[in-house]
Amino acid sequence: MRKTIALLMLMFSVSTQANDWFEAWHNRDKWFGAGEAMLNQDNARQLVGKAGSGVLINGKEGKRPSLITKRRDYRDVEVHVEFMVAKGSNSGVIFHGNYEIQILDSYGIKKPTAGHCGGVYPRAESKPTYHHIDKGSPPRVNAAKRPGQWQTMDITFKSPRFNKDGKKTAHARFVKVVHNGKVIQEDVEVPYACGTNWDRKQFPQGPIIIQGDYGPIAIRNVRIREWNADAGKRLNVPPAGFTALFNGKDLTGWHTPPLVKEYWSIEDGVLKSPGLIENWGASLSTKKHYRDFVLMLDFRMPTISDSGINFRRLIPEIPGFGDMEQFNLRSRGGMGHLESYYFLPKETARKMGLKEDEKPHVRHIDPEVGVWHTVKLTMQGRTFSAEYDGEVILDKFEYHDWMINTEPAPIRLQKHIVVHGDNLGKENPCPIEYRNIFIKELEPDKDPLHGGMSDTKRKTLPAVVAGKALSEAEGTRTLNLRIDSPMHRKHKC
Repeated sequence: MRKTIALLMLMFSVSTQANDWFEAWHNRDKWFGAGEAMLNQDNARQLVGKAGSGVLINGKEGKRPSLITKRRDYRDVEVHVEFMVAKGSNSGVIFHGNYEIQILDSYGIKKPTAGHCGGVYPRAESKPTYHHIDKGSPPRVNAAKRPGQWQTMDITFKSPRFNKDGKKTAHARFVKVVHNGKVIQEDVEVPYACGTNWDRKQFPQGPIIIQGDYGPIAIRNVRIREWNADAGKRLNVPPAGFTALFNGKDLTGWHTPPLVKEYWSIEDGVLKSPGLIENWGASLSTKKHYRDFVLMLDFRMPTISDSGINFRRLIPEIPGFGDMEQFNLRSRGGMGHLESYYFLPKETARKMGLKEDEKPHVRHIDPEVGVWHTVKLTMQGRTFSAEYDGEVILDKFEYHDWMINTEPAPIRLQKHIVVHGDNLGKENPCPIEYRNIFIKELEPDKDPLHGGMSDTKRKTLPAVVAGKALSEAEGTRTLNLRIDSPMHRKHKC
């Protein structure tokens, strides 16, 4: 008895340590971290844990909030989960909040129903008493192990399909479910949601949930891998008139120094950089340089993050900043900012006569975590436009002639260094993902020097063109030198 009590106390004193899969879930901090799980020797309806990391347990009584993925846009996925249940315990893996593969202590059941472990849970009604209104899909065989033993479940799920008008065109399907190495479900169509809310609205995408409030369960080694039944039809294939900068397979067309190879990977046609880096130098840069272009891409932030798209060289020296313009991709404000104007020293702005209403301003945007977003950037001459998820957030903004160079430059995708102690968290590795990176080159405008600028934004040009050194205005170097020769300084990239 004393040994059991000690184990219980140990379990509840252990804090969840850093684990890659832990970080993907909401409510993980409401579960308990452990290095191992086992049945309570004095009560088989409870689980206890040993010190360590890698395992999450939903408490002694199994009454903790369910784990919900931070990403809420999963469609077709393969899920691997290792779990342990106490005697009589009940849980489940639920897709989109609608479609459930049941987890239940089902050891020894000879004729399992859909309510047993591995079943596609049926529809139900709660009145007059809780009862099922269809048979769901029982597992082919009962592969359940005894309570207190680790088990595996591998689920391949295909999301429902909808047309552009929002009408469902195909039901969700469990393509395959493998329990402890045995195929128990295969190509099972799921027309409705499970349980009592079976008529709830369905969606083409959603989170993944591991139920945590119906009895003790321990989980470990949870892995989610996206797949696409329609793979290859659209991803990374450019629309007419555009060229793909990323082919979905390798980094052809991009510079690949050692840090890029270390911090970027490609998975299922998606370009990913999840790791933590302390120093700049892992940003992706195209080998080809571009002057006037339309750039379109999708980006996703697995957690709150910071990144950006760099293009065109800057003319003024901006201390602490790189030598290229940056369109910001950032959580909690800053999304869509043109960073040159935000980092420009106040003294430089004053001497160049920059007024506040001449700066680019965008509304506050906080991109939803775990969801794909689309940006479209148009740069021609010195005129810039930007769209975010189809909304125009900068409409033909005209750069000042002393701010941006008109010479071609690479396109660069920023890998941000770790962020400490601001509104992005105490230690944020700033993970970022990209796909569908397309570019269309535009013909140079008729006035490449001015780019169609108004007289207001051209007003400092005569003094500069006449030979007045920029060093006289901001204590750095001449404008002519900066146009012809990029600054030699450390890039924040």
